Amino acid sequence: LDIMINTLTRQELNDSFSDLFLQRKPSIITTPNTEIIVRAQTDEELKEIINDPMNLAIPDGIGLLWASRFLSLRAISKGLLAKLEIFLQWVVTIFLIAIYPRYFKSPIPERIPGSDFIWDIARFAAKNNHKIFLLGGAPTVAERCALKLQTDTPNLRIAGVFSGPSSEAQKAIEAIRRSRADILLVAFGAPKQEKWLQDNLLKTGCKIGVGLGGTFDFLAGTKKRAPVWMQRIGFEWFFRLVSEPSRIGRQIAL
Repeated sequence: LDIMINTLTRQELNDSFSDLFLQRKPSIITTPNTEIIVRAQTDEELKEIINDPMNLAIPDGIGLLWASRFLSLRAISKGLLAKLEIFLQWVVTIFLIAIYPRYFKSPIPERIPGSDFIWDIARFAAKNNHKIFLLGGAPTVAERCALKLQTDTPNLRIAGVFSGPSSEAQKAIEAIRRSRADILLVAFGAPKQEKWLQDNLLKTGCKIGVGLGGTFDFLAGTKKRAPVWMQRIGFEWFFRLVSEPSRIGRQIAL
């Protein structure tokens, strides 16, 4: 599919934050799931952002772990038997997602959901005295998300929030520059957030920009996240589908 996903563990990713601050060019961290990968097949700009070696693309979706594992398998047989073998591999790996998720630790070692990753960013920022700015979300959502982060992360410095739409780029850039933030968290949804960061991150003065989709809603409490047991077996997508039936069209497109 010509998409480069970083094969870092969550701990390795956390350890790499400091290196990103040393780069001359600001870095964009994307959180692709299956839907974003499919979108990138027909959106060359999005694909270039994800594949940029200065950026990081971390897997936010069990579908990516399944696909990387399935595509790494090879059929031993030939001809018609090879097709049958591939079909059986497909069936078995789908079944294993629910009963043995550890099977999908290679070649991508683990799924790193944006809703968990945001807490790693917050702890890193607090520890290293970096300021965070939150951009996007419906009115009051970014404010409530910022309050949750600051309440649960000692010493975290929130530089500001801006809940305007992605079209109000200049107003947002001015607000971010005035805040002197170091890390920018953006929740416009894909691919708007990735393209916004590509066009404007350098102008904001921030060193790192992260596209986090619906994460603000989860922290703000406007949307409910899947139970932990569903997250562990890779069925968080199913919970979101049931909670938000409007997503079914996007799932069918996959």
